Amino acid sequence: MSLQTECPRRTAALLRAECAEVLTAEGAAAPAAGYRILRAAQNLEMWADLTGGGFPARVMDLAASARALAEAAREVCPMPPSLLRFAACGQPLPVAASEPAFGAAFLNLLCNSLVYGGAKPAVSVRCLRQGNRAVLLFRDWGPGIPLHRQRQALTPFAGSGSLPGLGLGLPLAAAFAARDGGAFTLESRPGRGVAAARSLPLWPVA
Repeated sequence: MSLQTECPRRTAALLRAECAEVLTAEGAAAPAAGYRILRAAQNLEMWADLTGGGFPARVMDLAASARALAEAAREVCPMPPSLLRFAACGQPLPVAASEPAFGAAFLNLLCNSLVYGGAKPAVSVRCLRQGNRAVLLFRDWGPGIPLHRQRQALTPFAGSGSLPGLGLGLPLAAAFAARDGGAFTLESRPGRGVAAARSLPLWPVA
Protein backbone atom coordinates (compact mmCIF):
# COMPACT_ATOMS: atom_id res chain seq x y z
CA MET A 1 0.00 0.00 0.00
CA SER A 2 1.39 3.42 -0.92
CA LEU A 3 2.13 6.22 1.52
CA GLN A 4 -0.49 8.31 -0.29
CA THR A 5 -3.26 5.98 0.93
CA GLU A 6 -1.66 4.74 4.15
CA CYS A 7 -1.50 8.17 5.86
CA PRO A 8 -5.25 8.93 5.47
CA ARG A 9 -6.09 5.43 6.73
CA ARG A 10 -4.02 5.90 9.88
CA THR A 11 -5.60 9.30 10.50
CA ALA A 12 -9.05 7.77 9.98
CA ALA A 13 -8.27 5.11 12.60
CA LEU A 14 -7.30 7.82 15.07
CA LEU A 15 -10.52 9.71 14.32
CA ARG A 16 -12.57 6.57 14.96
CA ALA A 17 -10.90 6.14 18.35
CA GLU A 18 -11.66 9.78 19.20
CA CYS A 19 -15.24 9.27 18.02
CA ALA A 20 -15.69 6.40 20.49
CA GLU A 21 -14.53 8.65 23.33
CA VAL A 22 -16.84 11.50 22.30
CA LEU A 23 -19.90 9.25 21.97
CA THR A 24 -19.42 7.98 25.53
CA ALA A 25 -19.10 11.49 26.96
CA GLU A 26 -21.97 13.20 28.71
CA GLY A 27 -23.92 16.05 27.15
CA ALA A 28 -26.46 16.51 24.37
CA ALA A 29 -23.86 17.77 21.91
CA ALA A 30 -21.72 14.64 22.17
CA PRO A 31 -23.59 12.49 19.60
CA ALA A 32 -23.52 15.25 16.98
CA ALA A 33 -19.82 15.91 17.56
CA GLY A 34 -19.08 12.19 17.44
CA TYR A 35 -20.98 11.80 14.20
CA ARG A 36 -19.05 14.64 12.56
CA ILE A 37 -15.82 12.90 13.56
CA LEU A 38 -17.11 9.62 12.15
CA ARG A 39 -17.99 11.31 8.83
CA ALA A 40 -14.48 12.77 8.70
CA ALA A 41 -12.97 9.31 9.20
CA GLN A 42 -15.15 7.80 6.50
CA ASN A 43 -14.30 10.63 4.10
CA LEU A 44 -10.59 10.04 4.64
CA GLU A 45 -11.07 6.37 3.82
CA MET A 46 -13.03 7.26 0.69
CA TRP A 47 -10.29 9.70 -0.37
CA ALA A 48 -7.65 7.03 0.15
CA ASP A 49 -9.62 4.61 -2.01
CA LEU A 50 -10.21 7.25 -4.70
CA THR A 51 -6.53 8.16 -4.97
CA GLY A 52 -5.57 4.49 -4.79
CA GLY A 53 -7.94 3.40 -7.55
CA GLY A 54 -10.46 1.67 -5.30
CA PHE A 55 -14.25 1.49 -5.57
CA PRO A 56 -14.62 0.47 -9.23
CA ALA A 57 -17.76 1.58 -11.03
CA ARG A 58 -20.61 -0.92 -11.36
CA VAL A 59 -24.12 -0.63 -12.73
CA MET A 60 -26.55 0.66 -10.10
CA ASP A 61 -29.97 2.29 -10.03
CA LEU A 62 -29.40 5.88 -8.97
CA ALA A 63 -33.05 6.46 -8.06
CA ALA A 64 -33.35 3.29 -5.96
CA SER A 65 -30.08 3.99 -4.13
CA ALA A 66 -31.08 7.57 -3.34
CA ARG A 67 -34.50 6.44 -2.08
CA ALA A 68 -32.96 3.81 0.19
CA LEU A 69 -30.53 6.37 1.65
CA ALA A 70 -33.32 8.88 2.28
CA GLU A 71 -35.43 6.25 4.03
CA ALA A 72 -32.48 5.13 6.14
CA ALA A 73 -31.82 8.74 7.12
CA ARG A 74 -35.41 9.08 8.34
CA GLU A 75 -34.98 6.01 10.54
CA VAL A 76 -31.70 7.22 12.04
CA CYS A 77 -32.83 10.83 12.45
CA PRO A 78 -36.64 10.92 12.68
CA MET A 79 -38.11 14.04 11.11
CA PRO A 80 -41.44 15.13 9.64
CA PRO A 81 -41.88 14.24 5.93
CA SER A 82 -42.06 17.96 5.13
CA LEU A 83 -38.45 18.42 6.30
CA LEU A 84 -37.00 15.64 4.13
CA ARG A 85 -38.79 15.41 0.80
CA PHE A 86 -37.86 12.79 -1.78
CA ALA A 87 -39.18 12.54 -5.32
CA ALA A 88 -38.20 10.29 -8.23
CA CYS A 89 -39.24 10.11 -11.86
CA GLY A 90 -40.89 6.71 -11.44
CA GLN A 91 -38.46 4.74 -13.61
CA PRO A 92 -35.07 3.11 -13.01
CA LEU A 93 -32.03 5.29 -13.65
CA PRO A 94 -29.19 2.82 -14.33
CA VAL A 95 -25.71 4.34 -14.18
CA ALA A 96 -22.16 3.04 -13.91
CA ALA A 97 -20.84 4.31 -10.59
CA SER A 98 -19.47 3.25 -7.23
CA GLU A 99 -22.44 2.72 -4.91
CA PRO A 100 -20.37 3.21 -1.70
CA ALA A 101 -19.00 6.47 -3.11
CA PHE A 102 -22.47 7.58 -4.18
CA GLY A 103 -23.79 6.84 -0.70
CA ALA A 104 -20.95 8.73 0.97
CA ALA A 105 -21.57 11.80 -1.20
CA PHE A 106 -25.30 11.66 -0.52
CA LEU A 107 -24.80 11.38 3.24
CA ASN A 108 -22.24 14.19 3.26
CA LEU A 109 -24.77 16.55 1.66
CA LEU A 110 -27.56 15.42 3.96
CA CYS A 111 -25.49 15.55 7.12
CA ASN A 112 -24.17 19.01 6.31
CA SER A 113 -27.78 20.20 6.05
CA LEU A 114 -28.81 18.52 9.31
CA VAL A 115 -25.80 19.73 11.27
CA TYR A 116 -25.65 23.30 9.96
CA GLY A 117 -29.22 23.90 8.79
CA GLY A 118 -30.62 25.24 12.05
CA ALA A 119 -33.34 23.88 14.32
CA LYS A 120 -35.63 22.62 11.53
CA PRO A 121 -33.54 22.03 8.41
CA ALA A 122 -35.62 21.40 5.28
CA VAL A 123 -34.10 19.19 2.59
CA SER A 124 -35.38 18.22 -0.85
CA VAL A 125 -33.96 15.34 -2.93
CA ARG A 126 -35.08 14.68 -6.52
CA CYS A 127 -34.00 12.07 -9.06
CA LEU A 128 -34.82 12.64 -12.71
CA ARG A 129 -33.78 11.92 -16.26
CA GLN A 130 -32.43 14.66 -18.51
CA GLY A 131 -31.75 13.33 -21.99
CA ASN A 132 -29.18 10.56 -21.68
CA ARG A 133 -28.26 11.45 -18.11
CA ALA A 134 -29.52 10.60 -14.64
CA VAL A 135 -29.54 13.58 -12.30
CA LEU A 136 -29.70 13.84 -8.51
CA LEU A 137 -30.84 17.28 -7.32
CA PHE A 138 -30.25 18.21 -3.70
CA ARG A 139 -31.56 21.38 -2.07
CA ASP A 140 -31.70 22.74 1.47
CA TRP A 141 -32.89 26.02 2.94
CA GLY A 142 -30.24 26.47 5.61
CA PRO A 143 -27.79 29.34 6.11
CA GLY A 144 -25.80 28.43 2.99
CA ILE A 145 -22.04 28.51 2.50
CA PRO A 146 -20.26 31.74 3.49
CA LEU A 147 -18.98 33.74 0.54
CA HIS A 148 -15.35 33.48 1.62
CA ARG A 149 -15.57 29.65 1.51
CA GLN A 150 -17.51 29.13 -1.69
CA ARG A 151 -14.52 29.42 -4.02
CA GLN A 152 -12.72 26.66 -2.14
CA ALA A 153 -15.76 24.47 -1.42
CA LEU A 154 -14.69 21.85 -3.99
CA THR A 155 -10.96 22.02 -3.19
CA PRO A 156 -9.76 19.03 -1.13
CA PHE A 157 -8.77 19.90 2.45
CA ALA A 158 -9.42 23.60 1.89
CA GLY A 159 -11.80 23.62 4.84
CA SER A 160 -9.52 21.65 7.14
CA GLY A 161 -8.66 24.46 9.52
CA SER A 162 -9.61 22.29 12.49
CA LEU A 163 -11.01 18.82 13.07
CA PRO A 164 -13.53 17.25 12.71
CA GLY A 165 -14.18 19.16 9.47
CA LEU A 166 -11.62 18.13 6.86
CA GLY A 167 -13.07 19.80 3.78
CA LEU A 168 -13.47 16.51 1.89
CA GLY A 169 -17.23 15.97 1.65
CA LEU A 170 -17.99 18.14 -1.38
CA PRO A 171 -14.66 17.49 -3.16
CA LEU A 172 -15.35 13.75 -2.90
CA ALA A 173 -18.74 14.18 -4.56
CA ALA A 174 -17.15 16.14 -7.42
CA ALA A 175 -14.19 13.78 -7.82
CA PHE A 176 -16.23 10.58 -7.98
CA ALA A 177 -18.75 12.15 -10.36
CA ALA A 178 -15.94 13.20 -12.71
CA ARG A 179 -14.29 9.78 -12.50
CA ASP A 180 -17.56 8.13 -13.60
CA GLY A 181 -18.03 10.48 -16.56
CA GLY A 182 -20.49 12.80 -14.83
CA ALA A 183 -20.49 16.22 -13.23
CA PHE A 184 -21.14 17.85 -9.86
CA THR A 185 -22.25 21.45 -9.45
CA LEU A 186 -22.84 23.51 -6.35
CA GLU A 187 -24.66 26.80 -5.79
CA SER A 188 -25.21 28.66 -2.55
CA ARG A 189 -26.45 32.03 -1.39
CA PRO A 190 -25.85 33.11 2.20
CA GLY A 191 -29.09 32.81 4.09
CA ARG A 192 -30.83 30.97 1.23
CA GLY A 193 -29.39 27.48 1.43
CA VAL A 194 -27.43 25.18 -0.85
CA ALA A 195 -28.32 23.54 -4.17
CA ALA A 196 -26.24 20.70 -5.60
CA ALA A 197 -26.62 18.53 -8.68
CA ARG A 198 -24.85 15.32 -9.60
CA SER A 199 -25.34 13.96 -13.11
CA LEU A 200 -24.14 10.64 -14.56
CA PRO A 201 -24.51 9.09 -18.00
CA LEU A 202 -27.33 6.58 -18.21
CA TRP A 203 -26.11 3.02 -18.69
CA PRO A 204 -27.15 1.57 -22.07
CA VAL A 205 -30.14 -0.75 -21.67
CA ALA A 206 -30.36 -3.73 -24.02
